[in-house]
Amino acid sequence: MTRRWRLGRVFVVRHAGMPFDWLEGLGAPEELLRLADEVIDLEAALPAAAAEAVLECAPERLPAARSQAHREAVATWRAAVDHYRHAYEKADVSATEALHLVLDREEVREAVYLSNPDAHRNMLEPFLARGTALNARWRRARRQMYTYVQRFCAKNETVSFFGPMAYGAARPGGGAVLRTDLHPVRRVFFSGWAARELCRTIARSPRLLPDLTFCATGGGPAGDPVLDRLGGEGARFRTLARATGIPARRLAERLRALLAEGLVDVRLGGGPYDLEPLHTLRRQLEELPATPDRDAWLGHVDRLEGLRAALEAAPWPDRPRLVDALEAAFTEATGAPARRGAGATYADRAVFFEECSSRFALEVGDDLLAAWERRLAPVLEMCVAHGHTAQRAAADRVLAALGDTGDLTLREYAARTGAAFDATGGSAFQADHAPVYPAPAHAAETARLRAAAGALAGDRYAVIDLCPRAADASGLAGAGLVVARVHHHLLVQGWLAGMHPDPGAFGAEAAAWVAEQGGRLVGLDFGRRNKGYYLFPGRRVALRRPSWTDHGRADLLRPEDVVVRRVPGGLRMRDPAGRDVSGYVPLSDFVKYPPYAALSHPQVMHPSFTGDGAVPEVSVDGVAVQRPRWAVDPARLTARRPEARFLELRRLARRAGVRFVFCRSGRERKPYLLDLASPLAADLVAHIAKEAGTLVAEAMSPGPGELWLRDDRGRRYTCELRMQVVGRDAR
Repeated sequence: MTRRWRLGRVFVVRHAGMPFDWLEGLGAPEELLRLADEVIDLEAALPAAAAEAVLECAPERLPAARSQAHREAVATWRAAVDHYRHAYEKADVSATEALHLVLDREEVREAVYLSNPDAHRNMLEPFLARGTALNARWRRARRQMYTYVQRFCAKNETVSFFGPMAYGAARPGGGAVLRTDLHPVRRVFFSGWAARELCRTIARSPRLLPDLTFCATGGGPAGDPVLDRLGGEGARFRTLARATGIPARRLAERLRALLAEGLVDVRLGGGPYDLEPLHTLRRQLEELPATPDRDAWLGHVDRLEGLRAALEAAPWPDRPRLVDALEAAFTEATGAPARRGAGATYADRAVFFEECSSRFALEVGDDLLAAWERRLAPVLEMCVAHGHTAQRAAADRVLAALGDTGDLTLREYAARTGAAFDATGGSAFQADHAPVYPAPAHAAETARLRAAAGALAGDRYAVIDLCPRAADASGLAGAGLVVARVHHHLLVQGWLAGMHPDPGAFGAEAAAWVAEQGGRLVGLDFGRRNKGYYLFPGRRVALRRPSWTDHGRADLLRPEDVVVRRVPGGLRMRDPAGRDVSGYVPLSDFVKYPPYAALSHPQVMHPSFTGDGAVPEVSVDGVAVQRPRWAVDPARLTARRPEARFLELRRLARRAGVRFVFCRSGRERKPYLLDLASPLAADLVAHIAKEAGTLVAEAMSPGPGELWLRDDRGRRYTCELRMQVVGRDAR
């Protein structure tokens, strides 16, 4: 072992906001499961020609049986199918009724509304208003609403009260203590994209233009008459016109061109990381000379802020009215639509987003953290070696794409590689340049990777999603461990600290380790992506649109100031002082993007083990690093009748030996949790399998009996501990 690994003493407890019990309660009655098993048992005696009828659960499509034995088998199977179909119809109605009860909960109604107001208005409310009889339209509505429920009850997301922010911390001693009595606090934020649209609209106002301040962001051609007059403090338009002697119309055109190039910015808003942009904008408007136009804009901003604050404090019944008013006020002010992303489910598609603190807080004893560190060390060393191999592969691909070229500025490098690589590659579990390993030989492969890590010197860092398997919090000390993901990140200051009682403490350990590196690590600043942002605690190089807040910052480099050069085995950046530096890449998609992976600090990455058919759980010294997986034929899940699709789910349940699996398709960014014992999943699975290409089912692990996060009523919640881990080179 070459490194001593230490878990961060402040971490995130990511958990679903609604009890898993609600989702589990939507399963089929035991009688239906028994009858389905009977049908499946009898299939083995049918002739091979019956395969299509079996897949469609359609005895009427059976070919004529030629032997007496086959005729008897067909008759027995036909009778079993008749009983099963009758039971399925009753269970399907009961499932709709049970789903109605869950959907009619106030918190579920509100969660659907905050996720997608149109789905609430056009699907949820009409679905609840009608009976249990389903035609094709209402079956689709039921499937969509069930999708929301599985998300709220089984996905460890971070959004509003149905994905609240919970935190953990170390404490002296051993064991773990779970608090369940915290008072959740909800905060509503004005979205970053909406703030930018507001600023752009104000900047286009011809009557305000003479009094607006323009600032240089750095760079640009020497001797430019406009840029030479603008510094970090900037200048008002009318002042700039007098100083340069450029006519107002021509000056406005020149400023628009400089704005488009990112060389100039208007002093409006607080930059990409401002969490209270309406307050910032109001202060800036107040500094302008009093005019009717300025006062009108102050009125717009005050109305938006008033509605934001009212929405933050309002109970659920009042919220739709306030959201409508907020959206109308935004569109009135800007002329722009108040929603984007075509009703997409995830955050920052509206002019606001909400975060919520959790009722839970976890304290883990130092002794238990030390035990986890020892148990995790072999896994992390394996990830060091895999990350090294994957990073070399990324560098080889980039070098091949660049060809024989000399040093490039980082801006030139990004432009050239952007033409050769797709920078929007989504969120695949495995980078496509990274090697995969044969699952049948996983023991030998993990041993080989661990041995290879011994030759790789230097510190490493990662963030892991750790899932202990325990019946309750008192069992965490002896819990089995699942490392669900290994991310090549640090827990730096950012949006995940938004509800922490001491935000400064959240990123303190990351900042301390970065400081130890003595400037050899430089953050790649991609700006704010939707609501998410990460503030690297050291020098950064801006790979985003410059802001007026950037001018004169010694810790913010321009991409023109950083050089990318070839080094033995790969690529390296050189800072303005001529020192070799490596990059900190804050976004998961870019960690796996070869041009940035090649420039990264030595990577720590989660390997993937593949095989034909079923792939068993992969573990390293008793710590699971990959859950059991099964390849699923999408064609077998798209039968016309739902009872046939449910039978296929029951066949998968037999193969898997579990009730719940996560199903991932190539066309969906997020996996779905499938309850293999629920008629509701029979409709969902057809949606997942449609045009899926390939499907992989992965066991839910920890399973339902191993969900240790419980509220004071004993209800279970899925969760994971997102923890920073740093390996300091012991040599």
